[in-house]
Amino acid sequence: MGDKIKTALEIALEKAAMLEDLSAEEKEEIENKKKLEPIMAKFYQNKLKPEDLWEKFKGEKNSLLIMVQKNLIDSLKFNLKTDELKRRAKAIIAIESLKKEQKVSAIQQGLNILEQVQKKAEAEKNQVYNQFKAAIENNPQARTRIIDQGDSKIVLKLSVEDAIEQNPQWKQYISDMENRYTEEFENIIKQIKKYV
Repeated sequence: MGDKIKTALEIALEKAAMLEDLSAEEKEEIENKKKLEPIMAKFYQNKLKPEDLWEKFKGEKNSLLIMVQKNLIDSLKFNLKTDELKRRAKAIIAIESLKKEQKVSAIQQGLNILEQVQKKAEAEKNQVYNQFKAAIENNPQARTRIIDQGDSKIVLKLSVEDAIEQNPQWKQYISDMENRYTEEFENIIKQIKKYV
């Protein structure tokens, strides 16, 4: 119990001493993060539009603009809704337009490819779903489930949709498809980051 509780002043002095040891770049990064976090939180809560981000970061240093873009790019996920993907892509381009050296077309091309990957995945999923649906509609036994309840068995009649959702092959297909497209999505994101 020999440890003494530090006062707020002692903690502040320690932090100040640590800050003095930091390089100019490290200090700038800390300042950038302080500015970035509350603004990006509002953006992700849909309280700010891409145009609002453009307005808030207009005239800022390139290091902060890059940090904003990386934050946005890192938030792009394969399973994001298309509207949200477009909104974030628009914000990435808006921030790029604030830089002295802009690579708008290269970044825009990468973002368009992400959208195409989502559309391709959705089309493939719908096609496979329709194949499963046709097979299950043509096989009434595929729509029944037998549940053991002690001494008796209960036969459940499932809708075509429920039968598809419970089908182990469908579940495996969805898992494989999502893994495949997620990997493709992430590879494109790596390419986009090179231009930021």
